[in-house]
Amino acid sequence: MASLHQPASSVRDRVTLRSVLVGTLVVISVNTWPTYGLYVIHINQMVFSYMAMALMIPFVLLALGVNVGLRRIRPAWSLSALEMVVVFSMGLVGALFPLMNFTGLIMGHMATPYYFASPENRWAEMLHPHLPGWLFPQDVDGAMRLFFEGMPHDRPIPWDVWIAPLFWWFAFAAAITGTCLCIAVLLRRQWAVTERLPFPAVQVALEMSRESEDSIWPPLVRHRAFWIGLAIPVFIISWNSIGYFVPDLPTIPITRAGGGVTYLHVSRYIPDRYFYIGINFFIMGFAYWTSLEVLFSIWVFYLLVCIEVGLFNRFGFSIGAPGLWSSAHAANAWQAFGALTFMLFWSLWIGRRHLLAVWHTVTGKQVDRIDDSEELFTYRTAAIGLGAGLCFIVGWLYASGMQLLIILPFLFGMFVLYVGIARVIAETGLVYLRGSIMPPSFALFTVGSAAIRPSTMVTFANSFGYFTDAKSLAMASSAHISWLAAAVRGSKKPFAGALVVAGLTAAVTSIAFTLYLGYEHGAYNFRAFEFRTHPNIFNYYVRQMETYLPPDWKRLGFYGIGLVVMALLTLARYQFPWWPIHPIGFAIMETFAVRGTIFTIFIVWIAKSLIFRIGGIALYRKGQPFFLGILAGFVIGVAISATVDVIWFPGEGHSVHHW
Repeated sequence: MASLHQPASSVRDRVTLRSVLVGTLVVISVNTWPTYGLYVIHINQMVFSYMAMALMIPFVLLALGVNVGLRRIRPAWSLSALEMVVVFSMGLVGALFPLMNFTGLIMGHMATPYYFASPENRWAEMLHPHLPGWLFPQDVDGAMRLFFEGMPHDRPIPWDVWIAPLFWWFAFAAAITGTCLCIAVLLRRQWAVTERLPFPAVQVALEMSRESEDSIWPPLVRHRAFWIGLAIPVFIISWNSIGYFVPDLPTIPITRAGGGVTYLHVSRYIPDRYFYIGINFFIMGFAYWTSLEVLFSIWVFYLLVCIEVGLFNRFGFSIGAPGLWSSAHAANAWQAFGALTFMLFWSLWIGRRHLLAVWHTVTGKQVDRIDDSEELFTYRTAAIGLGAGLCFIVGWLYASGMQLLIILPFLFGMFVLYVGIARVIAETGLVYLRGSIMPPSFALFTVGSAAIRPSTMVTFANSFGYFTDAKSLAMASSAHISWLAAAVRGSKKPFAGALVVAGLTAAVTSIAFTLYLGYEHGAYNFRAFEFRTHPNIFNYYVRQMETYLPPDWKRLGFYGIGLVVMALLTLARYQFPWWPIHPIGFAIMETFAVRGTIFTIFIVWIAKSLIFRIGGIALYRKGQPFFLGILAGFVIGVAISATVDVIWFPGEGHSVHHW
């Protein structure tokens, strides 16, 4: 695992108050200006990825601007590498909540059943009787209608109708986040030390946090290659931003900022949208830290699944509609989820000695005990927190209307999605990654709609708030925070306390600001995904209430195929040294997030292959500053574009940052 090497004079063995204060300011920033920017100015979605752009912008400016300046004029005031890690980790927690990550989705979800109810959709009959009053605010004096349409200025915001439901939703989110953090602590050593996962998504933050003994700049930033890499995306985005004012100016069409969304036609049986041609500098900056065999696996399996889709379409084969937010083809979705399941449980199996040693540490046995002083908190605390969190989650789901029979497959799907995706991101750096299917879909088709009550169908619809589009709420961030915390010397109690402060600050800030903007401008006028998608979700599960289907054996069959094929691929990797393909690509072979970044993955793979062939590991290390600069330059370029939109194009922003 990479560690932070600091000058002896600047090493701190505790979390400082000023780092917590700076981190709190970053959390407030992450939960305010991106919300206003998206909802009112209509600029980019700034918390779309697991490494939120709303966090990366202030962090890059802090690391390469403010902190460098302080090291020059007042070194004692500059933040050490340890303090920068605390700030970044707090920002990761803060970025869990705003917009479509949680707060916006939950508020849109709570207000939708009353605002969009009509005689045609029969929600009053099919849906309203199963909405728990403690989770859904009542439409008192048109409170939900006014949230979507805007409040007259002579009326106060009806905070009281929201308080209790929001408390219980965020209590559930806190239980999920705490449970994920406990799992991350228990698995951190296995993933980072035994399996040696590179965690590419936070390598960049570590590099920008490092201190040099003989320079005010972080080590990699001192190289000319860094500034060359930084200049490329800054120039491209700045040039294309000029085109906002001069429409006839030719753009540089390799990014979304330049209209560089090009699709390659291959076959009439393979949709053109499967082959996106364009550069994603954000993914490029992270992917350079990903191993060559993993990069090769991602694009090879993507090509294979495209061939599979083409064959399915050619012969008219289908196992039914894909369902909500899965891969474009249901067979691929269930295959990939089976592969993800095997990959996750294989990781647990090869880590069985570690897990046994963790158990001995928790129970106080002297055999095989592990020194957990490097962790965010002790293994015993993590085990207790895990147990308490699971009990709360099960109780909350049951109280909200989910049958006990359904909770088991639902939580199984949730575990595979959350922990599996976190592990994949830790190995690949794909910060946009989504799962191939959602846990409620897994439970629905595994058990069959005939065995599922209407109240449980409503809880399935409710779960979209903490799964988004098959994205985990907190596990990926928790895994990366735990990895970062292992690089921090000294007591971990203050570190965990700082994360709690970040979570509470983010919750309060995102709630208050979203409610204010909703009643001030009308949430439906935001033109945002999180306030317009919920009618589709509720309608889907209302339709499922009217079906009485058995378990879907076709879907489960492809799930089993995914398990078996992934097992064979894993066996080949372990038994045959010459086997060239890492199996991880099979678990994520076709989702919308992979589709939008696959061309960039291919380009990075070619570049790294040439670098290793020409100059080996030495040349690879010389290339690190260049790709670090590319990522930093893209972050700065997005900030420039957003600033231009705020000043000159309010309400008509431009898309720059997306997969």
